[in-house]
Amino acid sequence: MKVGIIGLGSVGSAAKHTLERHFEVEYYDKDGRGNWDEVISCQVILVCVSTNASEDGSLDMTNIFSVANDLVKDVYSGLVIIKSTIQPGTIDRIEQLHPDLRISYVPEFLREKDAIEWFSEPDRLVYSCKSEDETILLNVFNWIDEGVPLLRMSNKEAEYGKLAHNAYIATKVTFTCEIERLCKLENIDSNNVMEVVWRDRRVNNPSHLTPKKGGYGGKCVPKDTLALAQLDPDKQSLLHILHERGEESVVSQRLM
Repeated sequence: MKVGIIGLGSVGSAAKHTLERHFEVEYYDKDGRGNWDEVISCQVILVCVSTNASEDGSLDMTNIFSVANDLVKDVYSGLVIIKSTIQPGTIDRIEQLHPDLRISYVPEFLREKDAIEWFSEPDRLVYSCKSEDETILLNVFNWIDEGVPLLRMSNKEAEYGKLAHNAYIATKVTFTCEIERLCKLENIDSNNVMEVVWRDRRVNNPSHLTPKKGGYGGKCVPKDTLALAQLDPDKQSLLHILHERGEESVVSQRLM
């Protein structure tokens, strides 16, 4: 199988590094790397372009729709797998605009500093697609270890699942920062306090539950947390509070 990749940021570069061990890979990035014509000759294309936050807090889908338009213009007939984080409703919208484009969604759950390792060793594969495209989609990921859960769901469930995942990370980090702040007021060791929490068998993982690491940051968690909050009409909900209380720059000011 010949697989194409559009966009060579963190996700696209990790995909390229991994997939080149299993398939013939072509790639293209708007910065000039790769060859568009070679990419659209592939049976499957992974779209890994950036989707930054817009002014209203939603995710900017300009790059996604631009790629979709370009693929339709070039009469691409293979399977398109969106890997970028997207605003819920995007896949349905693309299907409405371009009914002949074979579109699917496989959100990525990697950490930027461990991008290659986490792409090549996922702990689940979440995907949405038309039934007739499921076999070829799974063939693109046939190198994943047996036993890794394959979670097929609707387009919107997969889109919300990606945002909910990062909002949960933001929740854990924000909770830890709030406990650290209270412990600082009491002059007690916040690491001891939080170890009581993460030692619980239902948690049992200190990641995001270790004080003195600051608020949540990076490229994805802040914008995805804000994007999920933007979808919630209740402005007093926890989803809105997360962004107000847990983002890296806010926490650094509150813990001074």
